[in-house]
Parts: sequence; structure tokens; C-alpha cells
Amino acid sequence: MSISRAQFENINENDLLDLINANVPEGALIEYKRDMYGNADADKREFLKDISSFANSSGGHLLIGMDENQGVATAIVPNTDDADQILQRLENLVRSGLEPRVFGIQMKAVAIGGGGNVFVCRIPKSWNPPHRVSSQNSNRFFVRSSAGAHEASVEELRSIFSGGARLRERVEAFRAERVARILANDGIVPLANDPTSKIILHVAPLSAFDGSNAVDLAQANENRHLLPPMGETAFAGRINFDGFVNLRSGDQCFGYTQLFRNGIIEATKVRLVATEGPRRIPTRSFGEFVFQRVPSYLDALTNLGATPPALLMLTLSGLRGAVLGIGNGQVFLEEQTPFDRDTIELPPVQVDEFGDRVAVKQALGPAIDVLWNACGLLSSNEYMACFDENGRWIAPG
Repeated sequence: MSISRAQFENINENDLLDLINANVPEGALIEYKRDMYGNADADKREFLKDISSFANSSGGHLLIGMDENQGVATAIVPNTDDADQILQRLENLVRSGLEPRVFGIQMKAVAIGGGGNVFVCRIPKSWNPPHRVSSQNSNRFFVRSSAGAHEASVEELRSIFSGGARLRERVEAFRAERVARILANDGIVPLANDPTSKIILHVAPLSAFDGSNAVDLAQANENRHLLPPMGETAFAGRINFDGFVNLRSGDQCFGYTQLFRNGIIEATKVRLVATEGPRRIPTRSFGEFVFQRVPSYLDALTNLGATPPALLMLTLSGLRGAVLGIGNGQVFLEEQTPFDRDTIELPPVQVDEFGDRVAVKQALGPAIDVLWNACGLLSSNEYMACFDENGRWIAPG
């Protein structure tokens, strides 16, 4: 159906009419509601049931203001109440009435030519299911089938839980395979080997692991300016077997950004550890590489139709014997101990809102803490405060 392929912000009245003209029926991926959900407790629970059933299954669309006959869309019945107030009410219900919270839901009012709006909710397949309706102590789980929403059976709940475990295994396997290839210099392109220290960053929308994502390479090319290699301004892009890649210009490759066809981004940079003087990570540069590039990569994913959440995974290599150069003046704290291993895989962190730069920086905090811990330091809080939400250094000196 066209609505599932459309960029969400571009969905309009014609997409709704296409559903009617094509006799698209309700089912596992779409549901029509003629009237807006009311304010009564039962109406709130009904709305949350519908939203959670999509999230606990394969995702889909809920369209409010579409009439149906035996499940087939027949007419647009626009709602004439204040659209902003309705959207705020629905968003608040989702935020407060489901546990755990469902991330990545998109809602919009589609203006109808004759007046009023149809409300479209796009619900992604969740990656932290199952979600229960907690409003008014309901405590019920719902899923969807071709017949619509229904309360989950014990067997269905067991399947949902095991699906989460399989996802973690797929994420770990992907990361391990990519890091191993890059460290063996068998990545997208050979990287300069001297010096050998590297940053490897993966930005992985969780939807990439179910096989449903397919990046439009023409759109990827249009968004290449949002995918620069870390720390680079001069680069060239091209389509390749794996998707789309931006490479640093020059005879040797000191870093690239690869957008895979499933929507995962892989960014690399060599020369992480400074070799002039004491071996150290220049943490101001490191922070700028990461804090400036991650929001840009997430902007690219948004433009390509990816939805939250996404995992951010940082891997650093060539560290053994180096220390952290703290701040602009490269201060070496006495309580530091040099890194005792060559490669450190920082724990994955989850980003739940792509456009919120403050939240993205906060999400990275626990991973940066682990890097500090590896040098015998308790916390990176003071360091993190040296950058604004756009990744710019704001500390004196």
C-alpha cells in the first residue's frame, strides 16, 4: 500500500484516497477509525490497545477519520476539532499509558480539502517489547493479526520475549564481524596503517535487523553532505556494493562513512592516538568527532525514512599504553592509568529521539564513562560539560 512507502511528513489526502480506491482492508498493518477516541477511561484504553498491538507485532498505521465497511476503507470523515490539541492529547496518552514506553511513534494531522483533518499514526515495530497498557491499572498486553488487535496469549508473549533475545544476538554478531574486518584491514576500503589506532562508530537503527529497511540510494546520494567521515571536510561519495560510501580525499584513506543498504551507518577514522610526545587520546578532538557527527548521521537516517530507536556503538583500537589527554591543554591527570588493552568496545547506548541533540549527547554519556573508567577515572561528567549540544568545545582554554 502506498501509505507504508510514503515519507511520513509527505502523507496527504491523496494517499488516503488511494486506500479507498484500492479497497485496502484493515489487517495486521492498518486499522481505520471513523471517530476520534474520546476522553473516557474506556476510550483511552482502546486507543492504547490499538497502539500497543502494532508496536508488539509488526508495526503499522492507525488512521482516525476513515470510515470502513466490513474492514474496507470507504470514506474520509474528517475531524474538525483543534488538531494541535488532539495530537498533544494522543501523544501524552502514549507517553503515560504504556509500559515500557514505545519510541518512534509518529503522528500527524492530514488536512482535507473540504475542511478538517484525518489523524495518521505510524507505529514502528518495537524493539523493547512487550508493551502493556498500564492506564487505569489495565496491565494487559495486545498483539495484532489479520483480524486486528487481540489480547496476547501466553505463547505469543513468550515469542515476543524470545524475539528480543534474538535481536541482541544479531546486534552483537554484526558488530563483532564488522570490527574484526576493519581491524584486519578488510573493511569497506583499506585504511592507512601507520599509525594503527582507530575509531569505529556504528549507528544502527534497530529496524535494520528485521530485514524491512531498504535504503533508497538516490536519496542517500542527496543526503551525502550529512554523512561526512569523522573529522573531515574534504571527501567524495559514491554508490558501492554495500550501499553508499563517503571517503576522505587523498592517496591514503584515513576514514570513511559507509551507509549500508539496511540503514546502518559505519564511520571510521585512523590516528585516534596522538604519537607526538606522550601517547594520548586528544579528547577535545575525539569529542568533536563523535558529538558533531552522530547528530548529522541521525539527520540523514531521518531523511531516509528510518525511525528510532537506534544503537550507538563506539569501538577504539590501538590504545594499549596510551592515556587520555584531558581538555584543550592536554592535561594528564596523575590518577590516570594507561589503557591495559589494545581494543575497547564501549557498551551500546540507545537513542530514542533522532532530532534531539541534547538527548543524543546525554545518551552517549554512559559509554564515555566506561572509556574514562578504563583509565582509572570515575566519571566523564566534567569532560562532557565541555561540549554544547552541537558538539562544540565551550570550555576555556
